[in-house]
Amino acid sequence: MAAIAMTAQPLRMLPQISAPAFSRSARIFSLYTRQLVQPMFPTLAALPAINLNIPAWLGGIWESVLRAVPKKKTSHSKKRHRQMAGKALQDVKSLCKCPGCGQVKRQHVLCPTCTKSIQNQWKDFEAGKYF
Repeated sequence: MAAIAMTAQPLRMLPQISAPAFSRSARIFSLYTRQLVQPMFPTLAALPAINLNIPAWLGGIWESVLRAVPKKKTSHSKKRHRQMAGKALQDVKSLCKCPGCGQVKRQHVLCPTCTKSIQNQWKDFEAGKYF
């Protein structure tokens, strides 16, 4: 009884594929021939540990499901990169014009243009240009 059910199952699992598409792919051909040859060994099908009760619609994608697993463990550094990666730079919204030089600067921060000019004046003063 089980052998009759096993011989009818591969015919149900074969999809309706056109002849040119079927002949193009040797891999599909080898997979389905393996499924057709397998029921010729009813002694293996009698063992409950080997017999998988996979529905017919799931049988076609079962091999790709088994291959869709990671092959190696994700490293610690890759996990950290993934966690820390999504933070883009935020726009600075607190901008104003410097009252001294008129350049754009951040609020509550010294103007870099004015600071640079003051530093240059100090260097000139230390060099003795103003004496």
